[in-house]
Amino acid sequence: MGLSEHSTERMQAFAELLHENHRGLFSFIYSLVHNYADAEDVYQQAALIMWRKFDDFELGTNFSAWSAQVARNTARDFLKSKRRQALCFSDDFIESIQAAYQSRHPDFFAVRADALEQCLEKLSQRDRELLKMFYSPDRDMSRISSVTRRSIAALYQAISRIRKNLSRCVQRSLATEG
Repeated sequence: MGLSEHSTERMQAFAELLHENHRGLFSFIYSLVHNYADAEDVYQQAALIMWRKFDDFELGTNFSAWSAQVARNTARDFLKSKRRQALCFSDDFIESIQAAYQSRHPDFFAVRADALEQCLEKLSQRDRELLKMFYSPDRDMSRISSVTRRSIAALYQAISRIRKNLSRCVQRSLATEG
């Protein structure tokens, strides 16, 4: 097997493992940073670090645990760099969240993500579009205000209402499942 074939196989293995663990890993990161956009940034950074260090990972071992450790360190570094944020977690607290994450059934976050997807589908088209605009990487509240013909304050109130409704919907869905 040539070097390029080996590289292609490693790249494919990495992509498959990352894809299989995406939901759980993203949920774990979100539980640490408590902000969707920040979680996306940390996830992307962690994925880059994992790719750079993938030669250190032994195929057949626990990718979920390895990726969670990389994500934990990446989130910790992110939170340290974000000192202007009023709420910053200690390393011990982050470690306790990681321990709780790893002690859960592997499907815990996938079940929550599935419930959230179902709840998102139940939203009105208008609310889904508002969420899409609000959580887009190039979010511009003035533009969203203009497009929706709502004040910025009204937009934040609408997003808050939608989040609360989604949270209640997910909780109801999980309660009925289990």
